[in-house]
Amino acid sequence: MALYLVVHTPRELPEAGVRPPTKLRDLADASRGDGRMPRWLKTWSPDLHDDRLFTLWEAASADEIRAALEEFGFLDDMDAAPLRVREWGPDDVLASD
Repeated sequence: MALYLVVHTPRELPEAGVRPPTKLRDLADASRGDGRMPRWLKTWSPDLHDDRLFTLWEAASADEIRAALEEFGFLDDMDAAPLRVREWGPDDVLASD
């Protein structure tokens, strides 16, 4: 499976000023255990002055992630941009010699 980093950017609040609820607990439950796809792995929140979220997913495609986000209510109030990524670091660079 591929890894995807998803940038979630909040939309403007509706005129009523209330965002519809998401099914975060259901998403967490659906992501538990190997073999579940797509699978939400982690989330990062940058700081108090940035409302974006960054999530890491394991999935076969970006469309799978978008479908899951829609199912659990996360496209109701945020735009999501999945980017396929590979994880690598200093050890990988040094091992390539």
